[in-house]
Amino acid sequence: MNRDSRRNTLVKSESSHNWHLLISIGLLVFASFTLLNYHNQYQITYEPPIPKPTNPQTPEPAENVKQFSDKFFVYIDSVLIEYGLSTDLIIKKRNLLDEITIKIPADLPIPQVNLVITLTTQNLGGTVIYVVENDKNNNVKMQIGFNGIHTTNITLQEHKQERSTGQISVIVDSIKTVNKIVARICKIQQPLILSIMSENSSIFNSLKHCSHTLELKSTDLESLKSIAIKIDEIDGLETIKQRLWDLGRQANESKSITVIVQPRVNSLLALEEILPRLERFGHEFNSNPVINQ
Repeated sequence: MNRDSRRNTLVKSESSHNWHLLISIGLLVFASFTLLNYHNQYQITYEPPIPKPTNPQTPEPAENVKQFSDKFFVYIDSVLIEYGLSTDLIIKKRNLLDEITIKIPADLPIPQVNLVITLTTQNLGGTVIYVVENDKNNNVKMQIGFNGIHTTNITLQEHKQERSTGQISVIVDSIKTVNKIVARICKIQQPLILSIMSENSSIFNSLKHCSHTLELKSTDLESLKSIAIKIDEIDGLETIKQRLWDLGRQANESKSITVIVQPRVNSLLALEEILPRLERFGHEFNSNPVINQ
């Protein structure tokens, strides 16, 4: 092969490699454009893992009669305080048979307290031996014990005084999409207000089975949010839980308050744990926003 022939072969080879390179670049540009276009059409957001709801802690069951008697005598106070009873409404006397008299606020049904005491007894490993109520249903006498042995007499008495409670409105703000957090917020039993940031019909369709009140962004809602209590500015679970629980005292004082939370994991977990406790305490949840006084 002569020199000119070899030169022509080299030129053709280099030209062939250049075409392969141009085709590869073109395919890469096309793939990048397709990916960006998909990302713009279907916005992909990272959803952090969400822990399961926290279950209320129950004490270890008693192993014998004395242990049951001691545990119930001490533990019943903390149970009843969760239902808004102050300690001055719980009168206890330690004896061979313990005597406990509970004055039930007028707004708390006596059968509900009866059920609470029954469940507490069972959680501690005991049993309800005897229950009787008077004709007016305002006085109940109970006997409880362990393994059939009578340890405690309990009297439930109707009390004229009501619990110190208020109304609470909770706004979940700035909902832009229906993700796992919002889906779980929909399962919360207490009435909430969900502030929707877009008129997109797909959001409303996704929330059509949600029992909470749905509110689009409006002047009235924005005015309300500007003066409502923001409880999750610090995104820490324990901080949000404490601020949420403190609402009870604030609701007692003002009778009605409105608070705002963001649709975030820690806020969700705090709502799931604290709202049922506030409801047990006697507070009511209002899905019509009220302005803080």
